Amino acid sequence: MNEEYQRETKRLANRNIIMTIHVIVFFVGIIIMYYSMLYNADRKNIIHEGELTAKDAADQVDKYLSTNIDSVKLAAYTLDEMLEERRTDEEIQDFLVGQSTAIRSAVLENSTGLYGYINGRFFSGTGWEPPEGYDATARPWYTRAMEGAGELTILDPYIDVQTGNTMLALGKTLKDDVSVISVDVSLDQIQKLTEDAVTSGNSDIEMILNDESVVVAHSDTGEIGKNYGNEKDTVGAILAEKLKDQDSSNFEFVYEGKHYIVYAEEIRNGWHCVSVKDATGVFRSLLLMLAATIAFVLATVLLVGVIMARSNRYLRMSARAVAANEAKSTFLSNMSHEIRTPINAVLGMNEMILRETQERNTRSYAENIRTAGRNLLSLVNDILDFSKIEAGKIEIIPVEYDLSSVINDLVNMTQARVDEKGLKLNLDIDEQIPKLLFGDEIRIKQVVTNILTNAVKYTEEGSVSLSITHERPEDDPDHILLSVFVRDTGIGIKEEDMQKLFTQFERIEQERNRNIEGAGLGMSITKTLLDMMGSTLEVDSVYGHGSIFGFTLLQEVVKWEPIGDYRKAYLAHVDGREKYKEKFAAPQARVLVVDDYAMNVVVFESLLKTTGVKIDSATNGDEGIDLSCQTKYDMIFLDHMMPGKDGIRTLHEMQAIEGCPNSDTPMICLTANAISGAREKYLAEGFDDYLTKPVSPEALEEMMIKYLPAEKVIRYREKESGQERLFDEQTGAMLEHLEKGMIDAEAGMKNSGSADSYLSLLKVFYESIDEKAKELQRFIEEKDYKNYTIKVHALKSSARIIGATDLGEKAMKLEEAGKEDNINYILSHHEGFLSEFVSFEELLSPLFEKGEAEDDRPVADEDLMEGVFSEIRSAAEEMDCDRLEGIFDEMEDYRIPESGKELYEKVKDEVGRFDYDAVLELLADER
Repeated sequence: MNEEYQRETKRLANRNIIMTIHVIVFFVGIIIMYYSMLYNADRKNIIHEGELTAKDAADQVDKYLSTNIDSVKLAAYTLDEMLEERRTDEEIQDFLVGQSTAIRSAVLENSTGLYGYINGRFFSGTGWEPPEGYDATARPWYTRAMEGAGELTILDPYIDVQTGNTMLALGKTLKDDVSVISVDVSLDQIQKLTEDAVTSGNSDIEMILNDESVVVAHSDTGEIGKNYGNEKDTVGAILAEKLKDQDSSNFEFVYEGKHYIVYAEEIRNGWHCVSVKDATGVFRSLLLMLAATIAFVLATVLLVGVIMARSNRYLRMSARAVAANEAKSTFLSNMSHEIRTPINAVLGMNEMILRETQERNTRSYAENIRTAGRNLLSLVNDILDFSKIEAGKIEIIPVEYDLSSVINDLVNMTQARVDEKGLKLNLDIDEQIPKLLFGDEIRIKQVVTNILTNAVKYTEEGSVSLSITHERPEDDPDHILLSVFVRDTGIGIKEEDMQKLFTQFERIEQERNRNIEGAGLGMSITKTLLDMMGSTLEVDSVYGHGSIFGFTLLQEVVKWEPIGDYRKAYLAHVDGREKYKEKFAAPQARVLVVDDYAMNVVVFESLLKTTGVKIDSATNGDEGIDLSCQTKYDMIFLDHMMPGKDGIRTLHEMQAIEGCPNSDTPMICLTANAISGAREKYLAEGFDDYLTKPVSPEALEEMMIKYLPAEKVIRYREKESGQERLFDEQTGAMLEHLEKGMIDAEAGMKNSGSADSYLSLLKVFYESIDEKAKELQRFIEEKDYKNYTIKVHALKSSARIIGATDLGEKAMKLEEAGKEDNINYILSHHEGFLSEFVSFEELLSPLFEKGEAEDDRPVADEDLMEGVFSEIRSAAEEMDCDRLEGIFDEMEDYRIPESGKELYEKVKDEVGRFDYDAVLELLADER
């Protein structure tokens, strides 16, 4: 037994040793591979630096030599002409003197000037007189040039006898084949280049070699003039040999224990600019690092082996921690689902209360319940998404989707929140964006919804603007970069709070924003979803002025058909809304609505709630198919663009089911696709008809009257014309007066919804004319065209609402001119526009000046007001809203005196908000 135990122990020990060796070999292999990567990276960097240094020096040398070469060639050309014209020696001498002066100026006096052997005698442009016995034809500058047979020749460096400087001679024969023109060029400039390269650290050795391996310039002046081709066993000899044998412009070699890396750049005539880097220290450091790392790994592996032997306990604890974290995520997910069920039930029952009761206080309470319930549901949804993200259960699932439908859903959802807070929703949608894209429609909606909701939450006044644009990547013709940005005029974010923006369960400025709902997860979820889709959330905020949130997302284009003027279509829909009275009732009818976006179903139900029609709903095609197999419906509405099965596929599967009770049921397609040919497309797929989003109440009711069984439809009779007059005779006469002027009263009444509302709008417009006209004039005088543009923008909307179409169009043109900085257009049209605007004062004055002060109601005296405030105080203490409503109803028969009007209106406002503490606080001083 003991021997068997020892054998087993030995076997386990051997196994551990083998595993340890394998681990060591594995890590050492990785380290060596990493060392090779570092070695190659450092080598490439050195070569790159040498390349840059050599190329830069070569360019400067080439430029320097080119100036002198061009000078010699130009002088040779001129001298050839002079010889042909048989010019005198004095003329030739004068030309050489003048040209020498020009050359010295061009090359910063690094040349001694032109000289040569012409017409059988020696000439010097510098006035130099040669010593007795000087034979020009025996000099190298003459003999080498004659060997060149008309080509420009460059001599090896030599020491000038006059100046002691290292010089270079350039020469060229003339057309008579016996004359030579030459110039001496100083190498000081080139020498300085080589020295500067070493001084700056870009190179360790820098040199210029000619085609015969002679050193023209060198960072070590002692090397100048040497012929490396004649040397043996020196760095120069190796360089000369490598330059001749290597095809590559860079190479490396080891000499006397040093590792050199070389880059050579050819200049001209076989000359090279050579940069040499001593990489010995760099590679020695790498070797030392390799040895130290291997030693560290060996020690670490041994240490880890010891630690692992003692770590089982800690591993078990870690496993329990992981299990606890997974349990937490599962709990959050399950609880979120469980909580949503009763919330949906509460909201559903509350909706029934809103539909079935007209009692004022009950409706007010129900509205508050709906708001609180939606906020709670939003919190639960955020927690559910967060738990899914933590558990790694959220996936990006791209599908084909219609961008116009997405925008429509976003606007419908946001408009209600914006209206509740009295804000303005601005839309800037690029008309050329392709409408049919491929991406995760659901997650894109979620991200934009989070950003829009956040903007509305933190904006108390002003506006929220949604901008959607696109760009086409040059290197990817099948995709677009979809850019979505939301700008608000809210509170903004402090710079020090930016980091908190994406922290889970944390909100910025807790004290200031304590009344804003939310768990603080929205931006964290948004950032994570964008990361998963390959994008990032961009934030730009100025504290106290507002914020801009947005992202740019790569999306595949399915079809390049543009989305068109969405903003114009949407505004036409909004402007055309008016109070609508249902035309029918159908309490025996039942319809099915299949739409993946719950908000669309709520809107659908709201539009039909007074008709009594029973509505079933499904959030996807499969649910819709199941319901259609269980219940006979009178109509079925299918959303076209849905994830999974879209509306067309759902329709086809419904029609293919044998024994389905809805095989002959009218099928209506819900779609944002309102382009030409859409009707034919949907009819061809098997739909009976289609409705475009946003769904118009009139169109929906007309369609239901058309397709519902006639026996289930109860049509309402229209009231006799005399029973439903929108205006009395006096008001009608005044509106006729307006229509003779510049106002379309019928359009204005349609925009406002009723005669009373229209007259109220007209009065506000009338009373603001004088003030707005003065503002516009002041902005022109102060050249404040930015605020001028803002004012005409507001005036454009006001004019269109009251039916002053002409004035509205002129305001729009002025606004566009302001946005384009077209000041000339503004100045030339301002006076006429202002005159027309002011003329509305005269047009509207008959409507409001007469009888404005005529109020036959008696004025409530001081005693009555004191008793009213006392009654209000008592009712507020008891929180008796019915009694308060009765008090204010009775006071409608009296005019409130100026002395108590301000307090009365404040109290009335707080009662409307059910803020009884505020009412009591206002009335505290009235005791």
